[in-house]
Amino acid sequence: MNLLTAKELTKHYTDKELFTGADFSIEEKDKVGIVGINGTGKSTLLRILAGVEGPDEGEVVRGNKVYVRYLPQNPEFPKGMTIYDYVVTANKTEDNEWSIAGDSKAMLNQMGFLDENEVIDHLSGGQKKKVALAAALMAPCDILLLDEPTNHLNSDMILWLEQTLIRRKGALVMVTHDRYFLDRTVTRIIEVLDGKAEFYSGNYSFYAVEKERRYQERLKQYLKEQAKI
Repeated sequence: MNLLTAKELTKHYTDKELFTGADFSIEEKDKVGIVGINGTGKSTLLRILAGVEGPDEGEVVRGNKVYVRYLPQNPEFPKGMTIYDYVVTANKTEDNEWSIAGDSKAMLNQMGFLDENEVIDHLSGGQKKKVALAAALMAPCDILLLDEPTNHLNSDMILWLEQTLIRRKGALVMVTHDRYFLDRTVTRIIEVLDGKAEFYSGNYSFYAVEKERRYQERLKQYLKEQAKI
């Protein structure tokens, strides 16, 4: 089932065109990694999909009652809020009210938090990102958008996060520089490069091979055209 469609998205930053005519859809079982060198617009594209920033042209269309949860690279928190209130209280629904407290405690313990009542203001930047990640993972949503989710995680936590995302129902779209993490968790790749957003079906290893194949095809076509001049 289609959850979200990006239609001809174009975005500029000052006088630089990040991408133009980006056109793709997200289905309910998709696990998508957004890749590209720094400054190409990966995080910007994620913010547009989340609805916290608008495109210069084009639109993002969500299905009826499709809920999106977004983890930014640098999350902000209300002053004086505790870990418990941010992760549990804010995500409690009629469907999960009896299980979310226990599930959240297990997740926070996995991330090294033993005191749920600690005020988030007192935490380091890395700890705050972990709290925001826990809250995003606990949120009931159809599409989970994650910007650099492995930052500040050790190898054991990254392995745990991999398994959590693999088991998770619903669509996933994330930005990360960890190619091995992408290899094990995603089924599609969006590469943002030279003003375009190009789709690849497969994990990071497939993307690397397919990218080279497409490059060789374009080079062959270019040389063929040059020979006619």
